[in-house]
Amino acid sequence: MMNKQLIFKKRPVGLPDADTWSLESNEIPALQEGEVLIQNHYISLDPAMRGWMNDNKSYIPPIAIDDVMRAGSVGKVIKSNNHPIFKVGDCVTGWGGVQQFEVTKGERCYKVDEKLAPMQVYISTLGMP
Repeated sequence: MMNKQLIFKKRPVGLPDADTWSLESNEIPALQEGEVLIQNHYISLDPAMRGWMNDNKSYIPPIAIDDVMRAGSVGKVIKSNNHPIFKVGDCVTGWGGVQQFEVTKGERCYKVDEKLAPMQVYISTLGMP
């Protein structure tokens, strides 16, 4: 399987332009013990994202060049390799970034209940912003 990812390539001066990112398709790595594969369904587009592109001291480290563009996300666990908390089918929110899939050990990911609210609400009204 391939993962479409928006890769941060250049720190913009002023407004970001087409050279700021690169849309890439990269192979999804095999899951290691204790990892899950999350399929992102929604990402959050926040004004703070512009500040994260600057190489300045802030409340959160800047995005590193050649990293996936940082973004809040919500999606579903579609594969697990013995993760102690997350199971296939769980709906989770976290910092999955601007990409279709995320492989993670579950750091900064939280289960959310789609029965209480639609998935996208967990990165808006019930989410960080």
